[in-house]
Amino acid sequence: MENGIQAWKGVIATAVLAGAIILGATAAGYAAASLFDGWAQIHEARAFRPGEIEALLTGRVAASLFAFQAVTVISVLLIDAYRRRTTGASIINFAAPPGGIATIALAALALISLATCFASLVFVFNPEALRHDLQPFSEMMQSRTWWLILLAAGIGAPLAEELLFRGLIFGALRASPLGFIGAAIVTALSWALLHANYSVYGLGAIALIGLYLAWLRERTGTLLTPVICHGVYNSIIILLMVLAPNNALTAG
Repeated sequence: MENGIQAWKGVIATAVLAGAIILGATAAGYAAASLFDGWAQIHEARAFRPGEIEALLTGRVAASLFAFQAVTVISVLLIDAYRRRTTGASIINFAAPPGGIATIALAALALISLATCFASLVFVFNPEALRHDLQPFSEMMQSRTWWLILLAAGIGAPLAEELLFRGLIFGALRASPLGFIGAAIVTALSWALLHANYSVYGLGAIALIGLYLAWLRERTGTLLTPVICHGVYNSIIILLMVLAPNNALTAG
């Protein structure tokens, strides 16, 4: 009984910490965007070179994402350092999974296959929803600063989001009476809510991928696998939008 109470206290404390991290990271993102506006003079009445405004707006989004991700990563690392010092336990493990590179490669391939199947079904039943979710990124991928989004989505997002959701939050929930299944569902749904601007189908895809990444975390015993798989998946999406001729992925 005592252990159960302590476990739920840990869950509540983790929820409060996670909420504080997201709020702080969001505030940092807005602050970075505001500073970028001042530096780039986006709202000034001046002449812009061809393609400059698109490049600046893409850079603005990237600056906001970088700030959000940096605050998230630093916060989780500080919390983990405190836990190691006080309890000797750590929520972060970046050791190589059993099977090494082969395991990671197979896991990434399975994720891409899963996401492709889901996206194909969405395209058949509601192609407009798929275009809605891809359109903002597709427009940014046509600017000359698209590579900033690639860095944010392919490196920053996987590291920050996996540390927070499959690291901090999943670790606390996994040790609670919710167990693995409850921890996987809660982290997948909460991660999906972080992408609240997506369509219902997009949120479903995020939740499905979140369940898979939680399973990878559990099965391989390391955050390295979900971080790399997450990064590979995001990078492929970005590169497809960059290489697709004339916005073919979002054209009606």
